[in-house]
Amino acid sequence: MTDLDPRQHLLSTKRHLRDVSDAAVSEPVTFAEEAAEHRESLAGTPDAESVAITGAEALVSAALLKEFAARLRHDLARDAVAPDAEQLAQVADDLAGRMHKAGGLTD
Repeated sequence: MTDLDPRQHLLSTKRHLRDVSDAAVSEPVTFAEEAAEHRESLAGTPDAESVAITGAEALVSAALLKEFAARLRHDLARDAVAPDAEQLAQVADDLAGRMHKAGGLTD
């Protein structure tokens, strides 16, 4: 098990696994791992699993995602997080764009 390093790992998410003795263990998730998992989830057809949300919910979600991406980039510029945090910021920007479109705005 790897120790949590807030410069490289998410604070809100851990990967839950079983070790060789079948005991439950958790491991921290890196920014790059999280970005790759989200990209894979979002790679399908945009309407494959349509869920209804209001335009306001979509726009609020987009605003929060844009703020998250901006804060990651701010920390990157200050060398407060690992460089692979940029990958997660890009996923947040991509999803914010989708939310803008769902909310009726265009980029």
